[in-house]
Amino acid sequence: MSSDNIIEFGFDDAKVIKNQSIEQFKQSKNGERTRVSIVSFKKYHDVVLAAKSRGPEGQVIVISDAEKAEFITKIDSKIAQQLNKPVDQLTDADRLDIKQPRFKYGFTHYGEGVGTIRCLSKYEGTQLTKPEICCEKFGDADQTVATVIMTYPVDDKLVVDGDLLKARKYTNFYIYKMGSKKFKKLESAYADARQDKRFVIDLSVSLEGDPKYQSQVIAAMSSAFWARDDGDQAVRQWILDQGLRAWKHVDNSLGFEMSKAKLLEKLGQGSSQSSIGSGDSGSDPKMISDYSSLLD
Repeated sequence: MSSDNIIEFGFDDAKVIKNQSIEQFKQSKNGERTRVSIVSFKKYHDVVLAAKSRGPEGQVIVISDAEKAEFITKIDSKIAQQLNKPVDQLTDADRLDIKQPRFKYGFTHYGEGVGTIRCLSKYEGTQLTKPEICCEKFGDADQTVATVIMTYPVDDKLVVDGDLLKARKYTNFYIYKMGSKKFKKLESAYADARQDKRFVIDLSVSLEGDPKYQSQVIAAMSSAFWARDDGDQAVRQWILDQGLRAWKHVDNSLGFEMSKAKLLEKLGQGSSQSSIGSGDSGSDPKMISDYSSLLD
């Protein structure tokens, strides 16, 4: 194995270690309220192509690669015209339709000793067609949904501090993972807002009860503070870029992809799993108290 990407360092050089992942959004105490905004979105291209492929009565219309390329060229041209910039200077963030939040979902199980894992069974849409050992062991799989959200710097009334947001302080990005019931709450909040012609919104998320269960009330607030037309465009661009960067972690948040052989191995180990490799036994290592003995 190549060691080209292996770096030796000490605590004095610890700045080389940086957080490359993204935490999951969780609230820590009963009654806690947070102002959040979804910051992962579909591309205009995906929205248009999906609409073009839907025929009457659910019929699927096949679009050729040449037709897709033509649509993409036209869409890019319109985006560039609206933004008053050359097509070749469009960024990925420029191509996002912020009225279309983006989610991923998967079928998952939770089990003691294995954690949250992807369901190994076969599905056609949401219909289970071929159950596997995970369903036999843990029961029906759950639908787990995830997206990327941002939390704002706010006061106790959830009013955004625009100066802190502009300075990019106390502004955090998280994976928001939820079950199907919580997703329906979020969907309902968006449906209410869209009835009032508000398409890009902030949400109030309030924790009810024991933090262990993350039972949350989700309600629509005003139009998203970061997306307002009179807002700071540099901040807007930064938020969209952060959403794009964080999206690559969403897939991993939907459970560990474990092979059937590995799952069978885990299940066979049972309760002995927790005692393997604990590293807690044995005496403490002997340390040299200073460097003098090494410098003689």
